[in-house]
Amino acid sequence: MRDPGPDYPIVLDQSNFNSARILTAILGGKDHYPIDETIAQELAPNTITHAITESRRFTRRAVGYLADHHQLAQFVELGCGYPHPPNIHDIAEERTTTARTLYIDNDTLAAVHARAMMCGHGSLTAELDLTDTASVVDAITSVFDMTAPIALCLSGTAELIEDAPAMVAELTRALPVGTWLVLTHVTADIYGHQIDSAAQTLRAAGIAYHPRTHDEVAAMLTGYHLHSPGLVAPHRWRPEPLGPGRYDHATEAVRPAVWDLSAYAAIGQRQQAMP
Repeated sequence: MRDPGPDYPIVLDQSNFNSARILTAILGGKDHYPIDETIAQELAPNTITHAITESRRFTRRAVGYLADHHQLAQFVELGCGYPHPPNIHDIAEERTTTARTLYIDNDTLAAVHARAMMCGHGSLTAELDLTDTASVVDAITSVFDMTAPIALCLSGTAELIEDAPAMVAELTRALPVGTWLVLTHVTADIYGHQIDSAAQTLRAAGIAYHPRTHDEVAAMLTGYHLHSPGLVAPHRWRPEPLGPGRYDHATEAVRPAVWDLSAYAAIGQRQQAMP
């Protein structure tokens, strides 16, 4: 697939909040404006920031786990946001020279940054709305060998999409048996006041945010066989350090148990056709 840049002028809007920039501010990245930092700072005492941070660490571990233990070499990040190393292609390409990564985001600037900075020899970027599942599937099938397994990574994004369960179900039906799903999702099941307060803060900034219950997240995994330990808090999914190497700065201690259930995480493989 050709990796085209935008063919229209890019307008830098520093007057409105942006979910991708707020996320990178929470994660400690640099691609954000002061207006986004104000929201990140307002959220900082909240469990949601820890949920987002641990979800990102889980996704990195999941990519390494799938590459190391299941020989996966094809990864899609649905809603990649701004680069924040180690990115998915960094981890995959350290493990195999045949790794290929497709980054998808509907934010023009996020896509531009991805093209410029997440440019390993096997990575591409597509600027698409994730709810346009037909276009997403077209992009995936045009990039990857569909006779080999692929992994969809959806972390920190489903909460921003009102119809995320329907989107995941449509992608599941359209992609072949053997497809993997790496999923994280913020929940208000346990820390309802804190998470709901954070969601209200984001909504007041014009960013729709949808924490979901355990049952709702589990339903998004319908048709997937979950690998042990199943659907758990992100930092409880096979916690391990990244080990010595170029990404030492990304390794931190496991968070205390007080943040145990502000998010859910799972890795599943589709083993049956969806009705």
